[in-house]
Amino acid sequence: MSVSRSAVPSDLRAEIRYRDDGKYTMYGISLRWQIGENSPDQGSWPPPADWDEGKAPYPRVYEVWLNDELRQTVFLHWSAWNWIQSNSHWVDLGEEEPEGLFNVKIRARVGDQFTPFTNVVTVGSERAVFGKWAVRQPRRRAPGNLRAVADPRHGTANHPRSRAGSAIRDTDPSPICAEARRVNTSTDWHEVVPGAARMLADYPWNNAQKYLEYRKFFEEGTLASAGNPAFRGLDLAPDGTLGDWPLTELDTSVPSQTFTYDYMAYHVGESWSHRWFITRADWHPGDGLSWQDLDPIPFLVEVHGAPKEAESTSWEIASFPRRTGRAAIVNIWGGHGGPDTPNGENGGKTGEFFVSTCDVMLR
Repeated sequence: MSVSRSAVPSDLRAEIRYRDDGKYTMYGISLRWQIGENSPDQGSWPPPADWDEGKAPYPRVYEVWLNDELRQTVFLHWSAWNWIQSNSHWVDLGEEEPEGLFNVKIRARVGDQFTPFTNVVTVGSERAVFGKWAVRQPRRRAPGNLRAVADPRHGTANHPRSRAGSAIRDTDPSPICAEARRVNTSTDWHEVVPGAARMLADYPWNNAQKYLEYRKFFEEGTLASAGNPAFRGLDLAPDGTLGDWPLTELDTSVPSQTFTYDYMAYHVGESWSHRWFITRADWHPGDGLSWQDLDPIPFLVEVHGAPKEAESTSWEIASFPRRTGRAAIVNIWGGHGGPDTPNGENGGKTGEFFVSTCDVMLR
């Protein structure tokens, strides 16, 4: 099967930028590219000639390569009014100002084939500027907050199985899960969220810059609980008494991995996304889990601008690290939802996000 020319990305543009996240500065690489008639210089109006109300034949799956290494798989599901969402992406780089240069290239996956790589763009931190995109995104009202079912709960990572899934949903009998249930004050569901009071006090969603400021909610050792005391049992570190968390074994010698999420309420909107991170190779589980223990570049990102055309709970990727040993995988899922703001500010909502911490053994 040949790949249509309209599905081949080209004219990649890249720039290191930063976002001021309260007490944190978060760096990233802002990407734009040509796809079909959609140019990296395309503005908010008019739409590309082939846009067709969002049904343009653009690819939805991309790989991001940094310095000739596959670092991230990206799934894009854009809304019918946002053509910029179909050819732009932000690559998280973390809190530290990046040193040296990045050689960036991308390619798309169409069916079971990959397109050729784009041009290689070399970027360095000396070019860092504030903001998200070089081009203003279209500002149109999204349709209502869509959910797969009426149940308001929000699920958790299912494969690998999360701590909340093990301890709360599945009532796993292991000592550490039993202790987590004893320590937690929230035992009725497995959605791990900072809590309405904290989100109202310091909004997770930055409506001006259109991104989730979740980093500021994770203090030392509280990543698994999202800093919410109701879930503090999930922050327990394995030890000689409690043993380890239930582990999901992953064979890293295979070409790809499949990850799944146990949705109960599937949100759709331009702001909603999944980000999957893995701990650094030198992480020791007995020391607990903090944000600094994660590789700052998520190996998997999905943008929920519109419903998926296929199964909405799983992702098959090749960008998972090839290594062995004990690790943790952390999923952040969130967007512009949550409680109403007091005076309708911040686009009317605080924003919200849900955390899944998965303990794995890599073989």
